[in-house]
Amino acid sequence: MKKNIIAFAVAAALVAPAAAMANTTLYGHFHVSYDFLSGDNAANTTGGISSNSSRIGIKGSEKINDGLSVIYQYETTIDAGTNGTKYDNKTGLYNKAGYGNGGLGGERNTFIGVTGGFGTAIVGRHDTPMKMMGRKYDLFNETIGDSRDIISGPYANWDLRTPQTIAYATPDLMGFKATLAYANNTNTAAPAGVYGDQFKTYSASASYSIAGFGLDAAYEQHKNNTTVAPANSSQDAYRLGVNYKIAGFKVMGLYQDIKNVAYTSDSVKSYGAGAAYSFGANTIKAQYYKADSYGSTGSNGGDLLAVGYDYKMSKQTSVYAMYAQTKNDTNGMYTIMGGGHDSAYPQGPAFSNNTVDAKSSAVSVGIVHNF
Repeated sequence: MKKNIIAFAVAAALVAPAAAMANTTLYGHFHVSYDFLSGDNAANTTGGISSNSSRIGIKGSEKINDGLSVIYQYETTIDAGTNGTKYDNKTGLYNKAGYGNGGLGGERNTFIGVTGGFGTAIVGRHDTPMKMMGRKYDLFNETIGDSRDIISGPYANWDLRTPQTIAYATPDLMGFKATLAYANNTNTAAPAGVYGDQFKTYSASASYSIAGFGLDAAYEQHKNNTTVAPANSSQDAYRLGVNYKIAGFKVMGLYQDIKNVAYTSDSVKSYGAGAAYSFGANTIKAQYYKADSYGSTGSNGGDLLAVGYDYKMSKQTSVYAMYAQTKNDTNGMYTIMGGGHDSAYPQGPAFSNNTVDAKSSAVSVGIVHNF
Protein backbone atom coordinates (compact mmCIF):
# COMPACT_ATOMS: atom_id res chain seq x y z
CA MET A 1 0.00 0.00 0.00
CA LYS A 2 2.80 2.45 0.93
CA LYS A 3 4.55 1.71 -2.36
CA ASN A 4 1.33 2.42 -4.27
CA ILE A 5 0.85 5.72 -2.44
CA ILE A 6 4.44 6.78 -3.07
CA ALA A 7 4.25 5.79 -6.72
CA PHE A 8 1.07 7.76 -7.27
CA ALA A 9 2.40 10.79 -5.37
CA VAL A 10 5.46 10.82 -7.60
CA ALA A 11 3.29 10.47 -10.72
CA ALA A 12 1.02 13.30 -9.61
CA ALA A 13 4.01 15.53 -8.85
CA LEU A 14 5.20 15.00 -12.42
CA VAL A 15 1.91 16.14 -13.98
CA ALA A 16 2.82 19.85 -14.05
CA PRO A 17 6.23 19.58 -15.78
CA ALA A 18 4.92 16.84 -18.06
CA ALA A 19 2.13 19.13 -19.23
CA ALA A 20 4.73 21.31 -20.90
CA MET A 21 5.57 18.45 -23.22
CA ALA A 22 2.29 16.54 -23.43
CA ASN A 23 -1.43 16.81 -22.73
CA THR A 24 -1.63 15.24 -19.25
CA THR A 25 -4.76 15.16 -17.09
CA LEU A 26 -5.41 14.22 -13.47
CA TYR A 27 -8.90 12.70 -13.17
CA GLY A 28 -11.03 10.83 -10.69
CA HIS A 29 -14.33 9.08 -10.03
CA PHE A 30 -15.80 8.97 -6.52
CA HIS A 31 -18.81 6.73 -5.95
CA VAL A 32 -20.06 6.04 -2.42
CA SER A 33 -23.41 4.60 -1.35
CA TYR A 34 -25.26 3.46 1.75
CA ASP A 35 -26.96 0.11 1.24
CA PHE A 36 -29.81 -1.46 3.23
CA LEU A 37 -29.97 -5.24 2.71
CA SER A 38 -32.21 -8.15 3.64
CA GLY A 39 -32.70 -11.70 2.45
CA ASP A 40 -34.01 -15.17 3.18
CA ASN A 41 -30.68 -16.38 4.57
CA ALA A 42 -29.39 -13.19 6.20
CA ALA A 43 -29.18 -13.40 9.97
CA ASN A 44 -30.43 -9.84 10.19
CA THR A 45 -31.28 -6.95 7.96
CA THR A 46 -28.00 -5.12 7.58
CA GLY A 47 -26.52 -2.04 6.00
CA GLY A 48 -23.28 -0.23 5.42
CA ILE A 49 -21.23 2.17 3.34
CA SER A 50 -19.91 0.90 0.01
CA SER A 51 -17.08 2.34 -2.06
CA ASN A 52 -17.97 1.39 -5.62
CA SER A 53 -15.07 1.33 -8.09
CA SER A 54 -13.94 4.76 -6.90
CA ARG A 55 -10.69 5.60 -8.68
CA ILE A 56 -8.09 8.19 -9.54
CA GLY A 57 -5.61 8.37 -12.39
CA ILE A 58 -3.50 10.34 -14.81
CA LYS A 59 -3.81 10.12 -18.58
CA GLY A 60 -2.47 12.00 -21.55
CA SER A 61 -1.00 12.03 -25.01
CA GLU A 62 1.94 13.38 -26.95
CA LYS A 63 1.68 14.25 -30.64
CA ILE A 64 4.52 12.68 -32.60
CA ASN A 65 3.41 13.90 -36.02
CA ASP A 66 0.18 14.73 -37.86
CA GLY A 67 -0.82 11.08 -38.04
CA LEU A 68 0.54 9.59 -34.81
CA SER A 69 0.24 10.27 -31.06
CA VAL A 70 1.44 8.36 -28.02
CA ILE A 71 -1.20 7.81 -25.31
CA TYR A 72 -0.81 6.66 -21.72
CA GLN A 73 -2.80 6.09 -18.56
CA TYR A 74 -2.26 5.07 -14.96
CA GLU A 75 -5.37 4.35 -12.86
CA THR A 76 -5.82 2.91 -9.38
CA THR A 77 -8.70 2.10 -7.03
CA ILE A 78 -9.62 4.38 -4.13
CA ASP A 79 -11.09 2.70 -1.05
CA ALA A 80 -13.37 5.25 0.61
CA GLY A 81 -13.27 3.53 3.99
CA THR A 82 -14.90 0.09 3.77
CA ASN A 83 -13.98 -2.66 6.21
CA GLY A 84 -10.98 -3.77 4.17
CA THR A 85 -12.24 -7.07 2.72
CA LYS A 86 -14.25 -8.07 -0.32
CA TYR A 87 -15.93 -11.43 -0.77
CA ASP A 88 -15.21 -13.13 -4.08
CA ASN A 89 -18.26 -15.15 -5.17
CA LYS A 90 -16.15 -17.13 -7.66
CA THR A 91 -13.51 -18.39 -5.18
CA GLY A 92 -15.42 -18.27 -1.91
CA LEU A 93 -12.57 -16.28 -0.34
CA TYR A 94 -12.26 -12.83 1.20
CA ASN A 95 -9.96 -10.79 -1.00
CA LYS A 96 -8.15 -7.75 0.37
CA ALA A 97 -6.38 -6.81 -2.87
CA GLY A 98 -7.60 -3.41 -3.96
CA TYR A 99 -9.88 -3.07 -0.95
CA GLY A 100 -7.50 -2.20 1.88
CA ASN A 101 -8.22 -0.02 4.87
CA GLY A 102 -8.64 3.19 2.91
CA GLY A 103 -6.26 4.89 0.49
CA LEU A 104 -5.08 3.50 -2.84
CA GLY A 105 -5.66 -0.08 -3.85
CA GLY A 106 -5.68 -2.32 -6.92
CA GLU A 107 -4.39 -1.24 -10.28
CA ARG A 108 -7.02 -0.57 -12.93
CA ASN A 109 -6.67 0.19 -16.67
CA THR A 110 -3.00 1.12 -17.02
CA PHE A 111 -1.28 1.16 -20.39
CA ILE A 112 0.78 2.90 -23.05
CA GLY A 113 -0.04 2.92 -26.75
CA VAL A 114 -0.32 4.78 -30.03
CA THR A 115 -3.28 6.25 -31.87
CA GLY A 116 -3.92 7.77 -35.29
CA GLY A 117 -5.97 7.36 -38.44
CA PHE A 118 -5.22 3.63 -38.36
CA GLY A 119 -6.94 3.20 -34.99
CA THR A 120 -5.52 2.66 -31.51
CA ALA A 121 -3.12 0.03 -30.15
CA ILE A 122 -2.16 -0.37 -26.50
CA VAL A 123 -0.14 -2.68 -24.25
CA GLY A 124 -0.63 -3.06 -20.49
CA ARG A 125 -3.66 -3.82 -18.30
CA HIS A 126 -7.15 -3.19 -19.66
CA ASP A 127 -10.79 -4.31 -19.68
CA THR A 128 -11.42 -6.93 -22.34
CA PRO A 129 -13.59 -6.14 -25.39
CA MET A 130 -16.10 -8.66 -23.98
CA LYS A 131 -16.39 -6.69 -20.76
CA MET A 132 -16.62 -3.30 -22.50
CA MET A 133 -19.42 -4.55 -24.71
CA GLY A 134 -21.38 -5.76 -21.67
CA ARG A 135 -20.97 -2.38 -19.94
CA LYS A 136 -22.86 -0.72 -22.79
CA TYR A 137 -25.92 -2.79 -21.84
CA ASP A 138 -26.04 -2.07 -18.11
CA LEU A 139 -28.17 0.73 -16.66
CA PHE A 140 -26.95 0.04 -13.09
CA ASN A 141 -23.19 0.03 -13.55
CA GLU A 142 -21.27 -0.33 -10.27
CA THR A 143 -24.43 -0.25 -8.13
CA ILE A 144 -26.71 -2.88 -6.64
CA GLY A 145 -28.38 -4.60 -9.57
CA ASP A 146 -25.29 -4.41 -11.82
CA SER A 147 -25.87 -6.85 -14.71
CA ARG A 148 -22.48 -8.46 -14.05
CA ASP A 149 -24.07 -10.11 -11.01
CA ILE A 150 -25.69 -12.39 -13.61
CA ILE A 151 -23.66 -12.26 -16.83
CA SER A 152 -20.16 -12.57 -15.34
CA GLY A 153 -20.99 -16.24 -15.03
CA PRO A 154 -21.33 -18.93 -12.37
CA TYR A 155 -17.71 -20.15 -12.62
CA ALA A 156 -15.16 -18.13 -14.58
CA ASN A 157 -15.39 -14.34 -14.74
CA TRP A 158 -16.43 -13.06 -18.18
CA ASP A 159 -15.94 -9.39 -17.31
CA LEU A 160 -12.18 -9.30 -16.92
CA ARG A 161 -9.54 -6.60 -16.64
CA THR A 162 -6.53 -8.54 -17.87
CA PRO A 163 -2.82 -7.91 -17.29
CA GLN A 164 -0.24 -8.53 -20.04
CA THR A 165 -2.71 -7.33 -22.66
CA ILE A 166 -2.17 -6.28 -26.25
CA ALA A 167 -5.23 -4.66 -27.83
CA TYR A 168 -6.21 -2.91 -31.04
CA ALA A 169 -9.32 -0.83 -31.80
CA THR A 170 -10.30 0.26 -35.29
CA PRO A 171 -11.30 3.85 -36.06
CA ASP A 172 -14.98 4.60 -36.63
CA LEU A 173 -15.70 3.21 -40.12
CA MET A 174 -19.04 4.81 -41.00
CA GLY A 175 -20.65 3.51 -37.81
CA PHE A 176 -18.69 0.25 -37.57
CA LYS A 177 -16.06 -0.37 -34.89
CA ALA A 178 -14.12 -3.44 -33.77
CA THR A 179 -11.72 -4.25 -30.95
CA LEU A 180 -9.32 -7.19 -30.60
CA ALA A 181 -7.32 -8.19 -27.52
CA TYR A 182 -4.91 -10.91 -26.43
CA ALA A 183 -3.84 -11.44 -22.81
CA ASN A 184 -0.96 -13.69 -21.81
CA ASN A 185 -1.22 -15.64 -18.55
CA THR A 186 -4.32 -14.04 -17.05
CA ASN A 187 -4.35 -16.37 -14.02
CA THR A 188 -1.89 -14.98 -11.46
CA ALA A 189 -1.75 -18.36 -9.71
CA ALA A 190 -0.58 -20.12 -12.87
CA PRO A 191 2.66 -22.14 -12.81
CA ALA A 192 5.84 -20.42 -13.94
CA GLY A 193 4.69 -17.04 -12.64
CA VAL A 194 3.66 -13.97 -14.58
CA TYR A 195 5.92 -14.77 -17.54
CA GLY A 196 4.25 -18.09 -18.26
CA ASP A 197 1.60 -18.58 -20.94
CA GLN A 198 -0.54 -21.22 -19.22
CA PHE A 199 -3.78 -19.22 -19.13
CA LYS A 200 -4.49 -17.13 -22.22
CA THR A 201 -7.45 -14.95 -23.07
CA TYR A 202 -8.62 -14.02 -26.58
CA SER A 203 -11.35 -11.40 -26.78
CA ALA A 204 -13.05 -9.47 -29.59
CA SER A 205 -16.04 -7.21 -30.11
CA ALA A 206 -17.75 -5.43 -33.00
CA SER A 207 -20.45 -2.79 -33.14
CA TYR A 208 -22.51 -0.91 -35.69
CA SER A 209 -24.68 2.14 -35.03
CA ILE A 210 -26.88 4.30 -37.23
CA ALA A 211 -29.70 6.77 -36.50
CA GLY A 212 -30.03 5.82 -32.82
CA PHE A 213 -30.01 2.08 -33.53
CA GLY A 214 -27.09 -0.08 -32.42
CA LEU A 215 -25.93 -3.69 -32.74
CA ASP A 216 -23.09 -5.26 -30.71
CA ALA A 217 -21.40 -8.64 -30.57
CA ALA A 218 -18.51 -9.99 -28.49
CA TYR A 219 -16.61 -13.28 -28.20
CA GLU A 220 -14.05 -14.47 -25.65
CA GLN A 221 -12.05 -17.63 -25.06
CA HIS A 222 -10.14 -18.65 -21.93
CA LYS A 223 -7.47 -21.17 -22.87
CA ASN A 224 -5.86 -23.50 -20.32
CA ASN A 225 -2.44 -24.71 -21.53
CA THR A 226 -1.25 -26.24 -18.24
CA THR A 227 -0.52 -29.86 -17.50
CA VAL A 228 -2.95 -29.64 -14.59
CA ALA A 229 -6.44 -31.04 -15.23
CA PRO A 230 -8.37 -30.05 -17.19
CA ALA A 231 -5.31 -29.69 -19.38
CA ASN A 232 -5.43 -28.11 -22.84
CA SER A 233 -9.04 -27.09 -22.43
CA SER A 234 -10.93 -23.90 -23.16
CA GLN A 235 -14.06 -22.04 -22.14
CA ASP A 236 -15.88 -19.84 -24.64
CA ALA A 237 -18.63 -17.24 -24.44
CA TYR A 238 -20.35 -14.80 -26.74
CA ARG A 239 -22.70 -11.86 -26.29
CA LEU A 240 -25.20 -10.24 -28.65
CA GLY A 241 -26.88 -6.92 -27.97
CA VAL A 242 -29.29 -4.49 -29.57
CA ASN A 243 -30.17 -0.99 -28.42
CA TYR A 244 -32.23 1.98 -29.58
CA LYS A 245 -32.31 5.62 -28.46
CA ILE A 246 -34.85 8.28 -29.36
CA ALA A 247 -35.47 11.59 -27.59
CA GLY A 248 -35.11 10.80 -23.88
CA PHE A 249 -35.88 7.08 -24.22
CA LYS A 250 -33.34 4.26 -24.30
CA VAL A 251 -34.12 0.54 -24.60
CA MET A 252 -31.70 -2.37 -24.84
CA GLY A 253 -31.47 -6.13 -24.76
CA LEU A 254 -28.58 -8.60 -24.36
CA TYR A 255 -28.16 -12.36 -24.87
CA GLN A 256 -25.17 -14.42 -23.67
CA ASP A 257 -24.11 -18.05 -24.03
CA ILE A 258 -21.19 -19.51 -22.05
CA LYS A 259 -19.83 -22.78 -23.43
CA ASN A 260 -17.80 -25.43 -21.55
CA VAL A 261 -18.58 -24.04 -18.09
CA ALA A 262 -15.84 -25.13 -15.65
CA TYR A 263 -14.15 -26.86 -18.60
CA THR A 264 -17.05 -29.29 -19.01
CA SER A 265 -19.58 -29.81 -21.79
CA ASP A 266 -22.13 -27.70 -19.92
CA SER A 267 -23.34 -24.34 -21.17
CA VAL A 268 -25.33 -21.60 -19.47
CA LYS A 269 -27.48 -19.03 -21.20
CA SER A 270 -28.43 -15.64 -19.78
CA TYR A 271 -30.33 -12.69 -21.13
CA GLY A 272 -31.69 -9.36 -20.06
CA ALA A 273 -33.40 -6.13 -21.06
CA GLY A 274 -33.50 -2.59 -19.76
CA ALA A 275 -35.16 0.77 -20.38
CA ALA A 276 -34.54 4.33 -19.23
CA TYR A 277 -36.22 7.69 -19.69
CA SER A 278 -34.44 11.00 -19.08
CA PHE A 279 -36.20 14.34 -18.67
CA GLY A 280 -34.24 17.38 -17.59
CA ALA A 281 -31.87 16.36 -14.79
CA ASN A 282 -33.94 13.25 -14.00
CA THR A 283 -33.63 9.64 -15.16
CA ILE A 284 -35.89 6.73 -14.26
CA LYS A 285 -34.73 3.26 -15.23
CA ALA A 286 -35.30 -0.47 -14.82
CA GLN A 287 -33.66 -3.69 -15.98
CA TYR A 288 -34.12 -7.44 -15.64
CA TYR A 289 -31.52 -10.19 -16.16
CA LYS A 290 -31.90 -13.97 -15.92
CA ALA A 291 -29.49 -16.93 -15.99
CA ASP A 292 -30.84 -20.37 -16.90
CA SER A 293 -29.91 -23.54 -15.01
CA TYR A 294 -27.14 -25.71 -16.41
CA GLY A 295 -25.41 -29.06 -15.85
CA SER A 296 -26.60 -32.32 -14.35
CA THR A 297 -27.28 -30.76 -10.94
CA GLY A 298 -29.68 -28.20 -12.34
CA SER A 299 -31.82 -25.75 -10.36
CA ASN A 300 -28.86 -23.34 -10.24
CA GLY A 301 -30.26 -20.42 -12.20
CA GLY A 302 -31.25 -17.01 -10.91
CA ASP A 303 -32.66 -13.66 -11.91
CA LEU A 304 -32.09 -10.03 -11.05
CA LEU A 305 -34.50 -7.09 -11.08
CA ALA A 306 -33.45 -3.48 -10.53
CA VAL A 307 -35.31 -0.14 -10.61
CA GLY A 308 -33.82 3.27 -9.92
CA TYR A 309 -33.89 7.04 -10.09
CA ASP A 310 -30.92 9.31 -10.91
CA TYR A 311 -30.74 13.06 -10.42
CA LYS A 312 -27.97 15.07 -12.08
CA MET A 313 -27.05 17.88 -9.68
CA SER A 314 -24.39 19.30 -12.01
CA LYS A 315 -22.26 18.29 -14.95
CA GLN A 316 -19.96 16.36 -12.62
CA THR A 317 -22.15 15.26 -9.70
CA SER A 318 -25.23 13.05 -9.47
CA VAL A 319 -27.21 11.28 -6.75
CA TYR A 320 -29.46 8.24 -6.94
CA ALA A 321 -31.85 5.93 -5.15
CA MET A 322 -32.54 2.36 -6.28
CA TYR A 323 -33.89 -1.05 -5.38
CA ALA A 324 -32.66 -4.48 -6.53
CA GLN A 325 -33.73 -8.06 -5.91
CA THR A 326 -32.11 -11.39 -6.72
CA LYS A 327 -34.13 -14.61 -6.74
CA ASN A 328 -32.18 -17.88 -6.94
CA ASP A 329 -33.16 -21.44 -7.71
CA THR A 330 -32.41 -24.11 -5.10
CA ASN A 331 -28.69 -24.25 -5.98
CA GLY A 332 -28.34 -20.73 -7.37
CA MET A 333 -25.56 -18.48 -6.04
CA TYR A 334 -26.20 -15.16 -7.78
CA THR A 335 -25.99 -11.93 -5.79
CA ILE A 336 -27.01 -8.28 -5.85
CA MET A 337 -23.61 -7.22 -4.50
CA GLY A 338 -20.61 -7.28 -6.83
CA GLY A 339 -19.86 -6.25 -10.39
CA GLY A 340 -18.00 -3.11 -9.32
CA HIS A 341 -20.27 -2.54 -6.32
CA ASP A 342 -18.41 -3.26 -3.10
CA SER A 343 -19.60 -6.49 -1.49
CA ALA A 344 -18.16 -5.95 1.99
CA TYR A 345 -21.82 -5.79 3.09
CA PRO A 346 -23.11 -8.40 3.50
CA GLN A 347 -20.18 -10.71 4.18
CA GLY A 348 -20.06 -13.50 1.64
CA PRO A 349 -22.00 -16.70 2.44
CA ALA A 350 -24.47 -14.84 4.64
CA PHE A 351 -26.15 -13.86 1.39
CA SER A 352 -25.44 -16.96 -0.73
CA ASN A 353 -29.03 -18.09 -1.11
CA ASN A 354 -29.31 -21.87 -0.91
CA THR A 355 -32.97 -22.48 -0.19
CA VAL A 356 -35.75 -22.96 -2.70
CA ASP A 357 -36.69 -19.68 -4.38
CA ALA A 358 -34.56 -17.71 -1.92
CA LYS A 359 -34.44 -13.95 -2.37
CA SER A 360 -32.04 -11.13 -1.55
CA SER A 361 -33.03 -7.49 -1.77
CA ALA A 362 -31.35 -4.13 -1.29
CA VAL A 363 -32.12 -0.43 -1.26
CA SER A 364 -29.24 1.89 -2.05
CA VAL A 365 -28.74 5.67 -2.01
CA GLY A 366 -25.52 7.10 -3.38
CA ILE A 367 -23.54 9.98 -4.78
CA VAL A 368 -21.17 10.02 -7.77
CA HIS A 369 -18.67 12.78 -8.56
CA ASN A 370 -16.29 12.93 -11.52
CA PHE A 371 -13.45 15.34 -12.07
